[in-house]
Amino acid sequence: MRKLIVLFLGMVVVVATLSAQYQNATDSQKQEVVGKISQAAGEMNTMQSEFTQVRELSLMDDKITSVGKIYFKKPNKVRLEYTSPYQYAFSIDGQSMKMTSGGQTTTTPTNQSKLFNEISKVLIGGISGSNLVDSPDFDTQFSVGKDDFKVVLVPKKKEVRDLFAAIHLFIGKQDNRIRSIELIEKGGDKTSITLKNLQVNAPIHDDTFK
Repeated sequence: MRKLIVLFLGMVVVVATLSAQYQNATDSQKQEVVGKISQAAGEMNTMQSEFTQVRELSLMDDKITSVGKIYFKKPNKVRLEYTSPYQYAFSIDGQSMKMTSGGQTTTTPTNQSKLFNEISKVLIGGISGSNLVDSPDFDTQFSVGKDDFKVVLVPKKKEVRDLFAAIHLFIGKQDNRIRSIELIEKGGDKTSITLKNLQVNAPIHDDTFK
């Protein structure tokens, strides 16, 4: 019985600690956060960063971890280059989505699919912050932590809602840039992408996205 009581109290402390990490933002704080993110996005013409991606499957205990580099160039060019445990790349350039693996590239025009078009918007917005935190296509909830802001986006459009139950963005207070993204799928699976060693406005050649 004593062990059960100790375990219960420990769980209460953990839950209380986690809930205390973020506090719901006031209306004025929401406006401030949106303004800061929009300003940072407006000032960012290019971005490149290393990333770690962790995929958690609801039916499995193991986590699948991948690493690589990500590139962004305004207005709509993005490339995710995975280097481990497998080498492949995913890129968009405003007109098409490309997947390269094993030396072969598959290209799909984004304007031929509402789904791919919406994924393109989410990906660009998730990296730059532009036109996502204040998009009418999502219900949003803002909260404030010690070192960052958290924005929870619940999609309204069916194309996105069929894929993601919610998108969580974590924005660093120091530079108002997105530091990590969590994609929560309908079935409970979750993909987390954490950025590190960000370089902003360094030159990136257009060939990077081909």
